[in-house]
Amino acid sequence: MKALTQFNAVVLAFAATFAVILGVVCLMYAVNLDAAPRLRAEWPTVSRVTLAFWLLMVVAGAVFLRQRRAPGVRWPEQGVLLASLVAGAQYILRVLA
Repeated sequence: MKALTQFNAVVLAFAATFAVILGVVCLMYAVNLDAAPRLRAEWPTVSRVTLAFWLLMVVAGAVFLRQRRAPGVRWPEQGVLLASLVAGAQYILRVLA
């Protein structure tokens, strides 16, 4: 089960990295919305993708911490994480399309 914990840690690390980077991008967009009309047009897309990564980070963090504290209950939580990954990927692809 150690590989499962490592997988969850990697998902958490990637989601946290993207969430923080996109959070900074959102902040830069918010500060400069009046500077260019293109920024205002792209603002909804950037904020939705950022929100998706923040939610994925929260789910991945909750699953990782829960599995570290109660190692006997892994598969239902792993299913929640995998479902979140699939739903998040579909949502991001739909927003970017």
